[in-house]
Amino acid sequence: MYKQYIKRFVLCILGLMLYGAGSMLGVKAGAAGTNSWNSLAIGIGSMAGISYGTATFLISLLVIAVDIIGKGKLGFGTFLNMLLIPIFSDIFIAAMSFIPNAQNPITGAIISLLGQTVVSFATVLYMLPALGAGPRDTLLVIIGKKFPKVPIGTVKLCIELAVLLIGVLLGAPLGLGTVLVLVLQASIFQLVCRLCRFEPRSIVQENVLDTVKIMSGR
Repeated sequence: MYKQYIKRFVLCILGLMLYGAGSMLGVKAGAAGTNSWNSLAIGIGSMAGISYGTATFLISLLVIAVDIIGKGKLGFGTFLNMLLIPIFSDIFIAAMSFIPNAQNPITGAIISLLGQTVVSFATVLYMLPALGAGPRDTLLVIIGKKFPKVPIGTVKLCIELAVLLIGVLLGAPLGLGTVLVLVLQASIFQLVCRLCRFEPRSIVQENVLDTVKIMSGR
């Protein structure tokens, strides 16, 4: 039992590490822009003079607070997501600091799409162990339940647009990469899921109490 959980936690952490690498690519896209949540972190970081990772942590902390208020299902993976993605993101950004951000909008857009693809693979990796969805995924479920007649894709798009608007108002770049990621991110994730033969809806995510009970043999 414990060996199984060790493997699941390791897989989850590897997924979060890969997510940090994808986030770094989003930052390297430069003026071409990146996905909505990255844009918000870049905007907050620029305005407050803090690192990208610190801004990402503060955003995740706020989202988890909303998840708790909304009675979302939170697992160990949810909190690892909040803690480790900011750390891994800052590590990758520091390690790649010798590479300048893209200046050409086409190059930046390609890097942004590559970053989104890496993030999609990372999402599959950290969802597969079923230790809990990420804070933003949980928020999507909560809001989706509040508007059951609205397609979940539309709910996600509205959230992404609202987050992007705030990020841009705070100084994040808005460019070709931002638009392409906004339009194509669902298709990219779907393609990655097919390549990995992964169906997110078939995974029953454990909350913290579920995991503790199973590990304790209750």
